[in-house]
Amino acid sequence: MAEPGRPISIASRRLTPEASAQLREIAHELRNPLNALSAIAQILRDERFGPLGGDRYREYAALAHDATERMVHLCNRLVMEEAANTAVPAAPVTETLSSVVRLFEPMATERGVSLQLDIADDLPALLVDPEHLASVMNNLIANAIKFTPSGGRVTVSARSEPLENVAILVVSDTGVGMEPMDLAKTMDPVSPRERPTTGVHGDLGSGLGLTLVRKNVQLMGGTIELRSRKGVGTCAIVRIPLAR
Repeated sequence: MAEPGRPISIASRRLTPEASAQLREIAHELRNPLNALSAIAQILRDERFGPLGGDRYREYAALAHDATERMVHLCNRLVMEEAANTAVPAAPVTETLSSVVRLFEPMATERGVSLQLDIADDLPALLVDPEHLASVMNNLIANAIKFTPSGGRVTVSARSEPLENVAILVVSDTGVGMEPMDLAKTMDPVSPRERPTTGVHGDLGSGLGLTLVRKNVQLMGGTIELRSRKGVGTCAIVRIPLAR
């Protein structure tokens, strides 16, 4: 098992050499259009050809630029196949959560869903891969918005629990929720349910989101607990060890 909090290379993710090479080729091909999109978003953000006509447009252009830059970075990691013993910087949890929430604010606003962020002032940085943390929160927040009807609420909160020596990250929603049997299948570590899903706003999903969340949480040495009630909502609780 990989050491908690330590990034792993593509080769160590149980891929054959052929599959690893193919994944790197795909990432390489994705970089060109992503770099182009990033440049376009940067031009819009900087208003190089004239004013956009509103602060919200500039804000969204900046979000688009940041999102494409993150995808370029992920593709670079796949192409370069970073070494498994790369040093892990401390992940600034407050900055990461704030960035992810800002990214999804336009999506939530367009669907009529309130997206709220509540971070404790004394929350410390975590010695985990920032990309693992961002991936977990991206998937959890995206799923919460997808399954929360208009007029509902998604809340992202984070605090530390010194007695347990963990940081507790919570994504809760007032969405459609799940039946107990579906919840059990979803969280089954042996045979998790991975099937296409359709959100209440018509979003199509592969059903792989929670699988990725589970894997990244494990790589950070943490645990995830999912609570849900049909017609009431869902709450995802992630616990990540604090640095000793």
